[in-house]
Amino acid sequence: MINIEKHTIFIEEAYSFMMPNHEHWSKEIKNIILVEENKDIHKHSTVLDEACNVKAKRTPWDSHYRYPAVLSLTKDLIKIVEDFIKKEDFDAPLIKIEECWLNWYNKDNYTTPHNHGVHLSLVYFIDVEDTGAKFLFSKNNCYSLEKKEKNHTRCNNVREVNVKNGTVLMFNGNLTHGVTPNLSDQTRITYAANLVVQYMEKREDY
Repeated sequence: MINIEKHTIFIEEAYSFMMPNHEHWSKEIKNIILVEENKDIHKHSTVLDEACNVKAKRTPWDSHYRYPAVLSLTKDLIKIVEDFIKKEDFDAPLIKIEECWLNWYNKDNYTTPHNHGVHLSLVYFIDVEDTGAKFLFSKNNCYSLEKKEKNHTRCNNVREVNVKNGTVLMFNGNLTHGVTPNLSDQTRITYAANLVVQYMEKREDY
């Protein structure tokens, strides 16, 4: 009889924390969305119509250049990330913002599974409770062996992360992730950012 051993090959880690001063940032972000939602009154809107993975309303990818409050929030988040990187001794000497934007999901809005192709992605959950929407990570590959009885397999292709208002998720930007539809009449609000690592000097190949 052939002995076949099982090996766990890859484990992905994601990190989360509660955002300090969440009530302050929640108010700031909701004020921006209030302006965006009332462009006839304020004569201002940056909401884009171009198709993307976010099947909801969003601000442009460079929102830290458009809104001082978003820039201040982003700077606070980067400081937290830098402190975390130093504590965990990751090889990431300089963190730069690649993109950041705001999402707000009305009823039935969602985000299709996708990835960002960056070192680190952040999602800050401003107002998400009681919307019935779930944040999901999916396996990046398309094919795998699964047992006929799902409850007997140890291969889980989708993983839900429980979050609440004020939660910030940090994860590898290459991880596939998405958002299920908002099942309520309450607007679901998130902030998202992509961060990249920059090095102070050229790294030579070994």
